[in-house]
Amino acid sequence: MEQQIAEKHFDVILSHTCPFRYEPTEVFLPSIDQSTVDDSTEHWLAKIEDAVEYKAWFCGHWHIDKRIDKMHFLFHGFESADQFDSGGERSS
Repeated sequence: MEQQIAEKHFDVILSHTCPFRYEPTEVFLPSIDQSTVDDSTEHWLAKIEDAVEYKAWFCGHWHIDKRIDKMHFLFHGFESADQFDSGGERSS
């Protein structure tokens, strides 16, 4: 799949979890030893992110509302596709 999407542009990317570099460590559960958690999907998504251009990436696994650059963590909040029209991002 990586070869098929390399150097492509996407308006929006949707995934359950996020690329590794965006993991919100502040919401890790203290009772879970993070060295035992499989983070291979997050590392794979990091490779995907490095290979493509995009306007916004949305994920919800972490159950928080937060934004880091173009990475949108959605839990209680929502965003409109109108933000990502051909004119570029508009502030909400």
